[in-house]
Amino acid sequence: MKSFLCRVLWRRFQLLTALGILLSFNTAFSVWADQGDQSLPIGNPATLEHSTPTRATEIAQRLIPFPFTPPDVKLKEKEPLSGSNNWFTKHDKNKIDELGSLDFYAPSGPQSVGVVPKLHNTSAGIEIYRLPTTLSKDTFEKTEGPYRPGITKKYSNKRSGEKIAKFKTYPIAQPGLACFYMSRLLGHLVEVPPATYRTMDVQEFMKVGNQARTTGHPDCTQAWANLRGWAQSANPKMVAPGGKLVYGSLAQNPRGEESSPEDYWTVDAIRGHSFYKVLSSKAPVANLLKLNDPKSLQDLALAQDMTRGVILDSIFRQVDRLGNISVAVLQHYVTSDGGVKWDDKVNDKDKAEAVSPLLPLKRIMYKDNDDGMNWGRDTISVTRILNDTHHIDQTIYNRLQWLAGLMQDSEPGSNAKIRDYFVNVVHISGDNYDSMKASLIKQAAALKSRVEAKDILVDLDFEGTMKKLYAKEIEAAQARKNAATASPTVAEMTPTPSP
Repeated sequence: MKSFLCRVLWRRFQLLTALGILLSFNTAFSVWADQGDQSLPIGNPATLEHSTPTRATEIAQRLIPFPFTPPDVKLKEKEPLSGSNNWFTKHDKNKIDELGSLDFYAPSGPQSVGVVPKLHNTSAGIEIYRLPTTLSKDTFEKTEGPYRPGITKKYSNKRSGEKIAKFKTYPIAQPGLACFYMSRLLGHLVEVPPATYRTMDVQEFMKVGNQARTTGHPDCTQAWANLRGWAQSANPKMVAPGGKLVYGSLAQNPRGEESSPEDYWTVDAIRGHSFYKVLSSKAPVANLLKLNDPKSLQDLALAQDMTRGVILDSIFRQVDRLGNISVAVLQHYVTSDGGVKWDDKVNDKDKAEAVSPLLPLKRIMYKDNDDGMNWGRDTISVTRILNDTHHIDQTIYNRLQWLAGLMQDSEPGSNAKIRDYFVNVVHISGDNYDSMKASLIKQAAALKSRVEAKDILVDLDFEGTMKKLYAKEIEAAQARKNAATASPTVAEMTPTPSP
């Protein structure tokens, strides 16, 4: 793979042409991307570009195909995406394209957004809002951007409009980017929201940062002071060569989740859940849950999510997870071809595809993933949860062994290709990749040892259980499909007249 900068220069004309096509549409990118035939192919072009008032060119990384595909993933014919929630999906591609298409400077139009500082909680960042119809971009940013006495609070800061994204830079951008990609590589883990590499004009960043000289949280105030200083000095940890662009992560702000529900904040609280009693028992899952009853699906889903989440956090040495777990109620259903899907919203097409009832189930969501890569930490909070766990699902176990093998050249040159992908597409440093690789290989080996010793059973199977529950409905739907395909058309049944 060529270096990122070389590819950007080589494709400049192609990028500008693609952007001209994009800007010709008068509806939001997210709308036409979902229509399928009008959306850009995955990874072509590799980036989207935006001009800025200072004539700098901002870039947004699009979703680029990973160089390897695990054996359990069935890719679509036209694009290397999965129709199941077990790999990179069309939703991921469209959401990343939507993030990349947002224009931080347009005064109006579907891609115009409000760009304001994050003022609550401990870390510094920039929040992106869909503008309310009652406020212009300029009015929104001037009136709702700065600290507002009585409104801006230590742990909350209500603003008009919908918060759709978060832009974060050093030192928390890289773990957030890598966590999204790793979640998909290991089986679409714990609904990690899509995130992509994005740049922002330094002058725009400073304009927003100057609104954060006073915040609702003292740690956030200090974090913003650090960022302003680094931006002014063009620190290469957050400012790209040339000194005109700040780089970092632009991540989707998830919808429909509770805000860090307190019953998931501590290890003791998590241990009090019925799903955790399943995880901590050494008995087979089939002996603990009535798998022929749909009511078992809730505990099974949360048990699988929690195990996957703590493995992901253990790989990244995440130190601030228990305050950043959310729970989303998602609609689950089985499709006519035997697939299992879930999302926060279902449309008429989804309902027509479903052969099972729509089942609202709680799922664990990792809404913030930017306090990882603490490689010097030997003990983190989730380690205790993983030590208690005696069940795992086949997908994450197999994916860990698969990816750990590739990182150790199970295929010729595979480690170099994966390293290049994380450095030049995901945009983490080479040192962070090397540490992440070592951590993942260690985690894969530890789990393999416990599985072989039968300390962990590979018997968590949410999707398989759901398919078995509605096997008759799947069989009936496929029979109808086969019958429709085999039935002759009227034209075929009508004999051709003799001349």
